[in-house]
Amino acid sequence: MLDFLFDIFLKTSGFWLILICILCIVGGMVLLIKGADFFVGSASTLAKKLGVSSLVIGLTVVSIGTSLPEASVSISSAIKGSNGLSIGNVVGSNIFNILVVLGCSCMFAPIIVDKGLKKRDLPILIGTGLLLLMFTIWFNKTGNYDILRFEAIILLVLFIGYIVLTILTTPKKEETEEEKPKMKTWLCLIIIVVSGIAIACGGEFVTFGAKELAIKMGADEILVGLTIVAVGTSLPELVTSIMAAKKKENEIAVGNAVGSSIFNILFILGAAATISPYYNVNPDVIIDIIIMLVTFILTTLLVIFCKNGIGRKTGIIFVILYVAYLTYIILRNYCF
Repeated sequence: MLDFLFDIFLKTSGFWLILICILCIVGGMVLLIKGADFFVGSASTLAKKLGVSSLVIGLTVVSIGTSLPEASVSISSAIKGSNGLSIGNVVGSNIFNILVVLGCSCMFAPIIVDKGLKKRDLPILIGTGLLLLMFTIWFNKTGNYDILRFEAIILLVLFIGYIVLTILTTPKKEETEEEKPKMKTWLCLIIIVVSGIAIACGGEFVTFGAKELAIKMGADEILVGLTIVAVGTSLPELVTSIMAAKKKENEIAVGNAVGSSIFNILFILGAAATISPYYNVNPDVIIDIIIMLVTFILTTLLVIFCKNGIGRKTGIIFVILYVAYLTYIILRNYCF
């Protein structure tokens, strides 16, 4: 989206490039925070006006909107042949979504998961993780790990089916006259679009700044994708879910984390690998896909067995697990 601007930045060097990277990170964070604030408020208002469950808005509009940075980075990386960065971004973002986004949201308010999400979305989340692992290992052409074009098209078809299923199977929310928001529908839509653009641009600015600084430190493509780029492009999900949790819109918070993870696999990887099939995927990424799948299963089990919701202690444990994962992949890159 902003490649033309970043190309201009890259023509600078030394101190000025470092300064530009820092300004991109700071400016991007401002866009992310303010954009997420308006995005959540408008999405919640729109849900009430249309009589649609906040969960549906979280799983569709909010999750897709906050995943725009991942889509931009992964698809553009695939086009440029940087498949390691592309798939690392998606897998790393999904691990971040569950352990950090959901974990931090739990710290603000206990999250009680909707029955529909338990029965429909969490099983689909696990299914997409299993499907990605299966596609990466099986049906390969090179004898290594691949994601082929026909597999990518299957992911895209499943994404369309998931959106349709979500809308059709989630009951509309009954609304009283007192609950009807006063903001006009057209204004809600404009704010959602503008704030969504702000979120996407903020994510790209943060990612560019962090990525260029990391490259100067000598980090390789997969590590950058799993860490700097994954965290940078997942900041919209993090900020949006925290804002939603603070506003007691827990359905948007959890729907955003789960919906974004499903969107990342089915749509982003589907679109990226359709444009440029992933051949010779680094074997280390298979381990990360397995770790991602384990986080999906862990979250599902917690939701099933924690009848009173996922609380602050669980959120803290999730964040600690993510720090442990970051430590592992950094050591894997530099020490093994």
